Amino acid sequence: MKKAVELEITDHGIGLLTMNRPESLNAFNGELCTGLLEGLKQVENENKVKVIILTGQGTAFSSGGDVRVLDSIDSPATAKWACDSSLAVVKAVYDSKKPVIAEVNGVVGGAALALMMACDLIVASDAARFAFSFINIALTPDCGCSYFLTSKVGYHKAAEIFFLGKILGAKEAVELGIVNKLVPSDQLHSEVLNLAKDLAHGPAYTLGMVKQLLRQASEANFYQQAEHESLYQVLALSSQDFKEGISAFLEKRKPVFCGK
Repeated sequence: MKKAVELEITDHGIGLLTMNRPESLNAFNGELCTGLLEGLKQVENENKVKVIILTGQGTAFSSGGDVRVLDSIDSPATAKWACDSSLAVVKAVYDSKKPVIAEVNGVVGGAALALMMACDLIVASDAARFAFSFINIALTPDCGCSYFLTSKVGYHKAAEIFFLGKILGAKEAVELGIVNKLVPSDQLHSEVLNLAKDLAHGPAYTLGMVKQLLRQASEANFYQQAEHESLYQVLALSSQDFKEGISAFLEKRKPVFCGK
């Protein structure tokens, strides 16, 4: 029986989560949201997984909420359930202590835009399209989409995109800083794998602290953030990986980090 989410753990310390409902453009339904939560929990608790890749099967990353699910909503209670199911997945990605890379192979829309932007790095193919078209069916942004987009492009540009229900091309998304990198479709997966391998060979303990610092930076002022940095730097200076990094530097060799 086909699973809505496939999980592959590679020998390189990479956890590959693939949304597997290509016939519906990997739209969110109960099965897909549950599968993503279970997969994320598994890779989060698997020590040998250092980096997570999130992608979609077929021609889309994900189109967001399944229109059949949305059409069946008949009360505020079921509407809240649908929103909370998608939001739980976005929160799980955002809260992950490990680097998460979004491999954006095609169309992204609705709540899936928030899922993508909750990742730490976003690599998109030249076939990717970003449909911020909530307003076109009289919906508001959800699952943190307005938070992420406004923090990336500023209020006025976010207002333009949301008010007009814009669909952005891959090039425009890169220019606006919504995604990190654009690559040809046939090179996307190998490019993302190489990036993930580089991160997996890095100091996982330190990378996790850098991720926390970046999360805190959007809410802290300079003085608060400097204190956060000081705390994490003390922890980093006390780590085995720092000792290995210094030794490797002095011995002019490549470090071998253990993640502690």
